[in-house]
Amino acid sequence: MTGLATVRALALSGVQVHAFVFRRSDPARYSRYGIKVPCYGLQDDSAALLRRLITYAVGIEERPVVFPCGDSHALLLAEHAAQLAPYCLVWDLPHEKLAGIVNKEGLYAAASAAGVPTIASIAEPSEEELLVWSRQHPGPYILKPSYAGVGSCKLREKNRKVATRDELVNYVRAHGSRSLVVQRIMRGGDGNIFDTYGLCDRNGRVVCLASHRRIRQHPMDFGATSCGEIPAQLPLSQEALLFKATEKLFEKVRYHGIFGIEWLRDQATGRFYLIDFNARPFLTVGHLADCGVNLPFLAYRELCGDSLEDVDPRPVLPYKRWVFVGNDIESFRAADRCKSSTDMGPWLVSVATCRSFGYWSWRDPLPSLVALGQLCVRASRFLLRVMRSRLTGQPLEAPAADLT
Repeated sequence: MTGLATVRALALSGVQVHAFVFRRSDPARYSRYGIKVPCYGLQDDSAALLRRLITYAVGIEERPVVFPCGDSHALLLAEHAAQLAPYCLVWDLPHEKLAGIVNKEGLYAAASAAGVPTIASIAEPSEEELLVWSRQHPGPYILKPSYAGVGSCKLREKNRKVATRDELVNYVRAHGSRSLVVQRIMRGGDGNIFDTYGLCDRNGRVVCLASHRRIRQHPMDFGATSCGEIPAQLPLSQEALLFKATEKLFEKVRYHGIFGIEWLRDQATGRFYLIDFNARPFLTVGHLADCGVNLPFLAYRELCGDSLEDVDPRPVLPYKRWVFVGNDIESFRAADRCKSSTDMGPWLVSVATCRSFGYWSWRDPLPSLVALGQLCVRASRFLLRVMRSRLTGQPLEAPAADLT
C-alpha cells in the first residue's frame, strides 16, 4: 500500500513512475499509474536487486530518482549509494547514519542526547542484562525487531506483547535477542498514537511538518493505522510541542528524505514519548497527499535540484480521515469492539465519513477491487476449513486471523 500511494502521488503530479513490484499478489500491479517492473523473488536478494536496478536505470534517458518504500531497501540504497550514483538519484545519507536512525537502539540514544523523551527499553540484551533491567522496569512489555524487515531477528511480528517478566525471560531464553528491542508498555494505544510527517532536504533542514493521529490500529493499540486523521485534533500547544520535539531530534540527527516519526501519548500523564522513525514513505503517505502535502513529489523536486523555499513549513491542512477498510473491519472484530449491535453504528459512521482510503481511489479503482477479490478468496478458504472442521470433528487448520 505504501508503494501504491507513492506511485499515485508522483504520477498525479506529472512524474513518469517505474514501480518495482516484488510479489505477484501485489494489487499495485493493477494500478493505471506507472510502469510496473516485475522483480519477483528479488525482495530479499540484495545483490540481484542492485544489478536489476542499475540495468534498468541505464535504460532510462535521465538519471531516475529512486525511493525506497521499506526500511531494508532504504538501508540498501544508502549502503550502495556510491555504486548507484552514476545511474540514480538517491537520498544523501551515509549508511551508518541511516542505520543509527532506523535501528531503534541508535534512535533512542539520539533522542536521549536531544532531550526527547523515550520509553524505557533495552536492545539485544543478554539473559543477565535482561534480568537486571526487568527488575527495574516491571511488565507488561512489547517486543519489536530493531527495524522492519530485519532478517536476523527471530521475531517475525511487528510487535509482540508479553505480560510478565518470567514470560519475557523465557522468550529470550528460547529464541535469543539478536536484533530484538524490549520496551515497557505505557498506557497509550488507539487514539493516543501520533505521527509527525515531513521532509528534510540534503542540508538536514526540515522543509515541512504535518501531524497525524492513529484513531484505530490493526492489531488494536500496537499495530499500523487502520483509521487515522490529518491533522491530528490536538490543542495547538500540544501539536507545537510535537513539532518542536521533532526539530530537536533533527538537531542531533542529520537526515535527508521523507520521514514519519511515531509518538505515544501516555494516558496517565499526557506526556509524549518517541517510539519509532520511518526513514522513507510511510503507510499513510497517500492520506497526507489527499490533504494537500505531496511528500513524494516534494522529495522528487528536491532530488532533482529544485529549491523548496516556496514550501510552507507549517501548512494549514483540511481535515480528513483515512481508513484501510479491510484492516479496520478485522481490528473492529478481533478487538471485540462490536459487543452489541449498538456498538456498530458509531463505527460504521466513522468509516462512512472517511474521505481518504488505503487502496480505494475513484481515479484508480482496480487495485482495491483486486484486493477485495483476494480477501473474498481467503474468506472462502477459511469458511471451507470451518465447515470441514465441523464435519470431521478435527481442530481448525488455521486461526481466524487468516482472514487478514
